[in-house]
Amino acid sequence: MRWWTLPAEESTLDHYRSMIVHGSFYRTLLKLALPMIVFEVVNVSYNLVDAYWLGFWGGATFTVPRLVRPTYMFFEAVFMGLGAANLALMSQYIGGRRYEEAAKTFSRFLTLNIFLGLILTPTYIEVNDLLVRYVIRAPPEVVGPTLSYANIIALDIFLYGLDSTFTNAFQSVGNTKLPATAGIISSLLNFVLDPILIIGLAGLPSMGPAGAAAATVISRLAKVLTLAYAFTREFPEIGVRLTRDFDIPWLKNVIAVGGPMFLRQATNSVGVMIQYSIVNSFGVVATQAYTIGFLFMDIAEAVVRGSTTPIAVMVGQNLGARNLDRAREIGIKSSLTMGSVTAAVSLVLFLAREELARIFTSDPVVLGESMKFLGVFLPTLPFLTLLFVGVAIGRGSGSTLTPLVITLVRMWGMRIFLAYLLSVVVGMGTDGVWISISLGNVVAGIASVVWIAVGRWCKPIV
Repeated sequence: MRWWTLPAEESTLDHYRSMIVHGSFYRTLLKLALPMIVFEVVNVSYNLVDAYWLGFWGGATFTVPRLVRPTYMFFEAVFMGLGAANLALMSQYIGGRRYEEAAKTFSRFLTLNIFLGLILTPTYIEVNDLLVRYVIRAPPEVVGPTLSYANIIALDIFLYGLDSTFTNAFQSVGNTKLPATAGIISSLLNFVLDPILIIGLAGLPSMGPAGAAAATVISRLAKVLTLAYAFTREFPEIGVRLTRDFDIPWLKNVIAVGGPMFLRQATNSVGVMIQYSIVNSFGVVATQAYTIGFLFMDIAEAVVRGSTTPIAVMVGQNLGARNLDRAREIGIKSSLTMGSVTAAVSLVLFLAREELARIFTSDPVVLGESMKFLGVFLPTLPFLTLLFVGVAIGRGSGSTLTPLVITLVRMWGMRIFLAYLLSVVVGMGTDGVWISISLGNVVAGIASVVWIAVGRWCKPIV
């Protein structure tokens, strides 16, 4: 028995729309978020397994994927911006039962992402040496492994663009289960491939970090092929086809919605590169402590990341259906719910932080530095969750400018300027970096919840 009213002879699109527009908030959120939460938990586990096998392969190499991440994020930012626009437009069209417009929107994003992927992938291969050596200033001990990882992971940029296109389309309709299932299968494949390719099993040579990158690329390819096939079967009303139809109103909406999200991700990635440069200047011990700290963050935020896209879809479809009061209610309830969940998980991690950190290092110096970072960082994660919820609401509503401003203040004002001031000018060393990162979470979280409560985002864009 369903908890929302269904019209007779409904289509698949109508089915999902009815649930999101008319269903109970908590039940709908749970139904949409649960598959994605499971995926995020598995995905975090994959990141931990990746770090484990790389640590087993040798020394500080478990830091390599995290070192490469900000350079990859800069190129990924293009697809993040387009994905935000795709989700906002498609979810609002579907909320308003404008299915033909949703189909046109999907075809445009698919065509554009293929074109951009073919350009960005070789560009990344050309510049990653410069980024690794002179921007993030990777410690000398891991420069070689980092470059070998980056040269292969470049192929994932093209595949990420396709993944983003299909995943956002599924999610804008309200089907979070299928892309989450494909993601889980992809991560499990990665689990199997990691030890085979990293340390060399089944007669294959030991590839180290390059093997970790190859496992990621192969797993992503499997996911993209699965999503493409499933989408053609699940939503024939939308279909999978390329187009030359790029009109001016569509481009204006893409720039208005996707532009701030692109800038948010791009400036965030540059900021992380600079922050890595600051952290790495204190040596490989600081680099390892930083990596361990953010592995903890991944664990604490897994449930939240699995819930942010459903929040965006619920906001988008209700705005498209002109249910403004319900959209506002979703924003407020999401903040309270997700903040509370993260607080509980963060408390557990705080109490078990030393035992968990020992999984990645037995070096007492690295362990001591990690404890200093985690001691100030973990209590601030509920505030970071409020920022994530704010970004999700911005994606669904199309009001992405304010989350961009909050992100810029957090990154450049707190995590860069304040970190440099405290660690270098004042002379606090790594303590200054850890404090600035934590304060950035608090400031961003408070600003986000105020913006959500004021509610100026609560209006449709189509």
